[in-house]
Amino acid sequence: MIVFTAMNEATTRDPDLTRSRILQAGFELFVDKGFAAVSMRELAQRSGVTKSLIHHHFGTKEGLWDAVKEAAFSRYYEGQKDELEGADAPDSNLLRNGVIRYFRFLQENPQVVRLFTWMHLENDSTCSEMDAELVALGARRVREAQEAGLLRADVNPTHVVTIFIHACSQWFEVRPQHKNWEGIGSDDEYLEDFMKIFMDGLAPGAAGPETDSN
Repeated sequence: MIVFTAMNEATTRDPDLTRSRILQAGFELFVDKGFAAVSMRELAQRSGVTKSLIHHHFGTKEGLWDAVKEAAFSRYYEGQKDELEGADAPDSNLLRNGVIRYFRFLQENPQVVRLFTWMHLENDSTCSEMDAELVALGARRVREAQEAGLLRADVNPTHVVTIFIHACSQWFEVRPQHKNWEGIGSDDEYLEDFMKIFMDGLAPGAAGPETDSN
């Protein structure tokens, strides 16, 4: 854990370093306590800056909260966006890779999982541009794979993306509740089983026979 000391003159003159210190302090406090319970005074003390500098760089506490969420999500976002945008042909492996990438991101960043949990607990309804962009881009790639006959075509592409996001997020968010369940497996075992169910369920032949609604 990073321990911040009082700002020195060099730090004061370096706006990038100041912004970084405030972001780090915000991340640590929001992870520990959620958004609502953190005060501007605590943010200033943790980052070693004045409250006026926080307002200068982020405007409001809400502005800092949004910046913290964006910074926390950016590593996954950049890699996933590059892969989705770089595809030059429909490919069901894009979906498989996206699931694994998101699962590993959450697995390797438990503090981000806790941040996401606070968002849910506090009914944070904001949706960052990065999040919305990835969901739309992922759904478009799923639709292309459906149209090419690589994935079953009778399911909503946006629902496909939503299902894997929820399945990965919930595994890590509720781990304290399910870790002692009889027969529960490891992270890797869960991922392996989920991929079997998810990808096999999306295979073209998985669609059930059409029924007569009349």
